[in-house]
Amino acid sequence: MSKLNYLNIGCGTKFHKDWTNIDMASDSPYVIRYNLLNGLPFEDEEFDAVYHSQVLEHFMKDDATVFLKECYRVLKPNGIIRIVVPDLENIVDEYKKYLNENLTGPSEISIANYDWILLEMYDQTVRNHWGGKMAEYLEQPELINEKYILDRIGFVGRTIREQCKSQNNYSGSKPEVSAFLRLARKIKRFFFQFNSGQTAFRQKMLRFFLTKKEFGYYKLGKFRMGGEIHFWMYERFSLKMLLEKSGFEQIAVKSPFESNIPDWSEYELDVKNGLVYDPTSLFIEGRKL
Repeated sequence: MSKLNYLNIGCGTKFHKDWTNIDMASDSPYVIRYNLLNGLPFEDEEFDAVYHSQVLEHFMKDDATVFLKECYRVLKPNGIIRIVVPDLENIVDEYKKYLNENLTGPSEISIANYDWILLEMYDQTVRNHWGGKMAEYLEQPELINEKYILDRIGFVGRTIREQCKSQNNYSGSKPEVSAFLRLARKIKRFFFQFNSGQTAFRQKMLRFFLTKKEFGYYKLGKFRMGGEIHFWMYERFSLKMLLEKSGFEQIAVKSPFESNIPDWSEYELDVKNGLVYDPTSLFIEGRKL
């Protein structure tokens, strides 16, 4: 197949070699390495389709508008944008469901589901270390609500859980190095990338001039700005308004399996081997007219 005129932004390890793929960091020859905070390094009206999944929520709210306007700029007239983000509406509905269930008749399962959905809502916003509380939860040898969690976290989440189970071997002992973190580091790409030599030098200088407590604040800030944190959440109304503000029209919610992008299912960007990567996410498309 010849190179398609489609752009996949912030692709991580989920890309198609016949697309133009770009991310903050990558070792793949099929992925352009570029700091997305500097805009998109492409000409105006260059692409017929722009796609990004689990990217927009990692931009601060004001920066998200700038980013979407860049997506609009590089699209050709009648071009399609497809966005996948965690669905705040879905999470809130699940939270209310299990809150009410536990207020009226709690069970071991309903409490476990409530604990998980709170992690979905908050953990990736407030965490201060890799993987956060979600990693710790998934690393448990046994999960009474494992089916519920796997149904929510999709293809990648299932892979992470299997890695955790394999490492633990159900012995109850915590793996020396978290399987979740190892895989997450491959999937989640830093938003700020520095030359490793320069970074090491800066850190040595900071350790010399800062107190231990101050250096701890520096490391915390570096993590918080490293790309793993969710800075904003969206549902179908707020994302529709943001797309309209950025110039897009004909905005519609889609399923993981459907798209106005021709031959969508062939690229396996939202669905792999029949399993949806992010089954509880919001899938939405718009056009540049």
